[in-house]
Amino acid sequence: MRKLIRMKTRIKVAILLLGLIVLSTSCEDDFTTLGSDFVNSLDLPEPYVVQNLSSYSDDIIAVQSNTLNTYLLGEFEDPIFGNTDVSILSQLQLQTTNPDFGVQPEIDSVVLTLPLFGQIVDVDEDSGKDIYRLDSIFGSGSFRIGVYESNQFLRDINPGENGDFEESQLYYSNQLSEIEPNIDISNPLTMVEENGVLVPSDFSQTISPSDLDRTVVLIDRTDTIESAEENENNEIVFERIRQSPRIRIKLDHDFFQQKILDQGNSINLVSQSSFENYFRGLYLIAEQEAGDGSKLMFNLSLANEEANITLYYRSLRPPPSLEVVENPELVETFNEYVINFGGNVINFYETPDGLDLSNQDVANGEENIFIKGGQGVVAIVDPFNGPDSNGNGVADEIESLREENWLINEANLILYVNQDFMSEVPIEKQPFRIFAYDLDRDRVLVDYNLDQSSTNNPFTSKLNHLGPLRQDENGDYFYKIRMTSHINNIINNDSVNTRIGIVVTQNVNQARILDVKESELDQANSFIESTISTPRGTVLHGNLSADEEKRLKLQIYYTDPNN
Repeated sequence: MRKLIRMKTRIKVAILLLGLIVLSTSCEDDFTTLGSDFVNSLDLPEPYVVQNLSSYSDDIIAVQSNTLNTYLLGEFEDPIFGNTDVSILSQLQLQTTNPDFGVQPEIDSVVLTLPLFGQIVDVDEDSGKDIYRLDSIFGSGSFRIGVYESNQFLRDINPGENGDFEESQLYYSNQLSEIEPNIDISNPLTMVEENGVLVPSDFSQTISPSDLDRTVVLIDRTDTIESAEENENNEIVFERIRQSPRIRIKLDHDFFQQKILDQGNSINLVSQSSFENYFRGLYLIAEQEAGDGSKLMFNLSLANEEANITLYYRSLRPPPSLEVVENPELVETFNEYVINFGGNVINFYETPDGLDLSNQDVANGEENIFIKGGQGVVAIVDPFNGPDSNGNGVADEIESLREENWLINEANLILYVNQDFMSEVPIEKQPFRIFAYDLDRDRVLVDYNLDQSSTNNPFTSKLNHLGPLRQDENGDYFYKIRMTSHINNIINNDSVNTRIGIVVTQNVNQARILDVKESELDQANSFIESTISTPRGTVLHGNLSADEEKRLKLQIYYTDPNN
């Protein structure tokens, strides 16, 4: 009988609440759940604060780092988390298989291009050049890039323990030591100019991030015979073109002459699989020269045709004609052939002096929790981790809340930044967004999928669920993760309580789950892909922080239908 009365009461309240939601939604379309403005207007009680909750950090030692959307390259110094070096190993893809290079092809130049992410924000009045805000550079130190051939064969399919070949091959961030013996560091492919002559060098010319915020005025070859013939010295005619910010590095002519052009009509270029076995890839590394280091973010997918290696060459070919001519006289032509990045691209991480998180208290939690991008540190929040008196697998606190029959209006995880640690990091260099996910079930929270504030712009997307860094009335910085549906499912729908992973993110729209092979505490088995795209980190007040006002809190706003 009591259950029937409660059910009728809940139905009546639900109908009333549904009417209020419809009315509220007509005025405020972005709300998918009752927002805090609506909650406050009802003059509801103070929120219930979850009593049993712990938080700690787990250092990721090996995370899947291939098949990513973006890749990092460079060195980065962090005053809290230490130094991190990131390098790239990439397979290559032919523009076309079995290419026809013409007769007697001869390399003129080879250029590696790495375009940067950026947006035009202004125009220089003196030069007329566009000025960009670069979204792909972290740090301000100058650096040089080295390029080497890799002899490591990278397979696409994992043969598996039973040899069933059913899974894609995963590569991990800590595998550089395994692959390093197959990288030919004795033969650098980068070229630098010395006394007007290009010579092989371990690293490229110095690159400074401050020089990359404007359009790069490039000199490229024209692709018509007529313009080339205008040069009385029979040299290639160049033209100035304007492109968005990018890094361009000259590579070894002789190497690519022998490796590519001399292989025309050979089995090595007849198919992509033959080419991958013949030319197994390139290894890219950056060397810091000055400053606090720099990390650069690149999109090296096949879809990004601007990230490539372009071979500029001349060869003899028949002249273009509509008529078939026997034994035509060959003429010199100027050509381009593109080799793309693609297949397996892997990020390797080395953190020789990282933060020691080996003594974290998993049961009771910590004063501070640490989160960091790249190979990364994940914070783990374990809500409702108190006693289970009857041993039924459900915490006493959850059972107590279920007996209240509350209607959950809003549930928020509040995380304050610990400025005692972050005082040396300017606020504009602290993570703007963080990400919460279901660590035990390796998936995003239900609130992520229900958030209708999604946009293509990651700065303005998922704002209802994943609140950005903001200040409270006292000027203290905090994040608010709204997880109303997740908590409601635990309390009112008998869903299983799970641990929440908290990480920094460069792009909240990239929510793919990556496999974690190894972590310091063996507590984290999954990671968010967008976390790898940023080296930034932060320190947050944990559940045992000495500052009680800023302690990690899980607040639940509710309506009590019995009152």
